[in-house]
Amino acid sequence: MAEPLRRSAEAPVKASRLAPAPPPADAVNGMESARDLLTRLEKLAKKGGTFTQDPERKPYVFYGTQHLSMAQVIEDNLWKFELTAMARNVLDHLKTNHDDEALVEMTQSKLAVKFGCSQSKVSRAIAQLSHHNFSWKERRGLYRLHPLYAYRWGSVKQRRLVKSLEKVLLEHEIVIPTVRNEATR
Repeated sequence: MAEPLRRSAEAPVKASRLAPAPPPADAVNGMESARDLLTRLEKLAKKGGTFTQDPERKPYVFYGTQHLSMAQVIEDNLWKFELTAMARNVLDHLKTNHDDEALVEMTQSKLAVKFGCSQSKVSRAIAQLSHHNFSWKERRGLYRLHPLYAYRWGSVKQRRLVKSLEKVLLEHEIVIPTVRNEATR
């Protein structure tokens, strides 16, 4: 016959506590690395000024009072523009094929071949995008994509490009259309 399990009269074994992990060897006063500290000190020695541990603050650009980027707001409300399928295809092509200046070299005939449709259909799609200021023609075969839609907000590329195109962007503002149901509320 099997014997019943007996409880031990001994006290239970306590779990041993682990010591906290030591900080990384290159951590200095909460900074990312000693190399970062040296770089900042060298910069201070060259330029003069004050030394701070706070990272450089980047200016924020918000759409309205919400803490959102313009690109995110436009992307969320893209359905309100009622773009055709071809216009969405062209917009996606522009967004994925632009350079650092938000320029895309393309012709309507090349896009027509790429998408397997007529050149007039591509022309109407580009006109629709231009009407809503997503893109505009710089010269023949060269289009510029709106940088507030093309880049992640606050990125170095976006801030530099927005500053250089400030006057042009005031002429090409993207305005999200209101939907009839929303307007009557």
